[in-house]
Amino acid sequence: MRRVLVVILVVLFLGAFLTAQKTGPRVFISVDMEGIWGVVQGSQTSSSGADYGVARKWMVEDTNAVIAGLFEAGAGAVVVNDSHGSMRNIIADELDPRASLISGSPKPLSMMQGIDDTFDACIFVGYHARAGTAEAVLDHTYSSATIRSIKVNGREMPELGINAAIAGYFNVPVIMLSGDTETCAQAKSILGKDLVTVAVKDAVGRYAAANLPQEVARKRLKEGAKEALLRTEKMPLFKPNAPYTFELEFLSSAQTEMPTLVPQVKKTGARGVAFSSTDYLEGFKLMRALIALAGIS
Repeated sequence: MRRVLVVILVVLFLGAFLTAQKTGPRVFISVDMEGIWGVVQGSQTSSSGADYGVARKWMVEDTNAVIAGLFEAGAGAVVVNDSHGSMRNIIADELDPRASLISGSPKPLSMMQGIDDTFDACIFVGYHARAGTAEAVLDHTYSSATIRSIKVNGREMPELGINAAIAGYFNVPVIMLSGDTETCAQAKSILGKDLVTVAVKDAVGRYAAANLPQEVARKRLKEGAKEALLRTEKMPLFKPNAPYTFELEFLSSAQTEMPTLVPQVKKTGARGVAFSSTDYLEGFKLMRALIALAGIS
């Protein structure tokens, strides 16, 4: 009888211990800079720019607002990947201490470094519209110096779509995005109407925007994150169908010369190249390599 009681007590103890160890959802955040509140000029997004320092502050404040909302909604862990330029922009010691930070470059998965199938949700903060978008702040696609457009399976994609497919590869839904109004519209058109979007500014042109009052923007980011996490189960995965065809159009014909030295890459026109991959991550990495090669032409 005593042995039975001991077994029962051990089982109850283990059950209580395991219950205590359970945590809330794990959330991955990719943070770019062009779509951050207040940012409208290249001098704010470049480390050599006069206004870079204050824009870094705004970047961490937007991110912290999202993190606060996530933890209020029950998040168990948050990982933030600095996804702009050199990827050393977020002021590390000003980031909410409950979140961990991935910083620096190059990274194999670039803007999505750190995501895997242990995450329950993904959020894009401070994202921008694809190259060639009218009335969008600092629009471009990966490289403003080389890329005119990128298509995946025949559809032109902004960074948000290309990156969302990486999240989908790991069966992680994108649940929220922030940026300007046009970026939010592009996100909904690609990722679905249920996506929570927070527009912190309305572009007047490529280098100008009407920003929300700062406190209003941060409140909307916080509330948007709370809403998005609570609706995670309703968010669909973004998973383009394999095989994956990548089509890159460069800004000049000279930029196709180095990329077409890669055997599986075919020239599609004076400024275009294309290739296919059965694995999305392999295709993504090759796409990044081709952009780098185009830049040294």
